[in-house]
Amino acid sequence: MTFLLTLLMTFILVLVALLLFIRFGTPFYQLKKDNVVTLLTMVVDGQATENDWQVFLGVPIRHNDRLEAARLQCCEISNREYIGGSSLLTAKGIDEIRLLLAELEGEDE
Repeated sequence: MTFLLTLLMTFILVLVALLLFIRFGTPFYQLKKDNVVTLLTMVVDGQATENDWQVFLGVPIRHNDRLEAARLQCCEISNREYIGGSSLLTAKGIDEIRLLLAELEGEDE
């Protein structure tokens, strides 16, 4: 009897979750240019965490080719210049990020 009750409750819980996802849609997050500019500014200022940086590098930006190109450029910079800690990158890497940031800020959306 307990087994059947547990099975029924599990089924109801899964059904409710599915109905909620169907009703409200699955959550998603799209990076916008402002988000990327903010992150790169934080990297230049030494305020970005390693987690911020690694998540940005690790998640492809499929909806915007220019932002994806910037992310890939950051991956290349990180592969060469990453040192970890509070500054994340060497001085040369920070300079390269600063140039990329200036390019992004100068572009129209």
